[in-house]
Amino acid sequence: MSTRSFIGKLNDDGSITGVYCHFDGYPDGVGLTLQEHYLNPEKVDELLALGDLSSLNPSLETTVAYHRDRGDELLPPKVYTDVEQLVKSSFSDIGAEWAYVFHYDGWRTYETTP
Repeated sequence: MSTRSFIGKLNDDGSITGVYCHFDGYPDGVGLTLQEHYLNPEKVDELLALGDLSSLNPSLETTVAYHRDRGDELLPPKVYTDVEQLVKSSFSDIGAEWAYVFHYDGWRTYETTP
């Protein structure tokens, strides 16, 4: 069984752009990996450019992306108007149980609403 998550970045207008991650989406999995290895905006942008992920790993090279590593179609990133919409909608949109958003001061974790 997988724990799905959303990984995103806060935009200047307050919207959030990000991708789906299929495995290990709980705070001690994806959450911890993000906090320990994806600490600057440029690296977060590179991660999001990979598109939806099967699994997140400490390096971009070992992270498994559907498009790059499995040959799936590269889907556009998901965009939510704000954190409230993200928390309300990401579970129904992609089944994400957790959402991680990179803000100017680091990562924030949100439990999504079924």
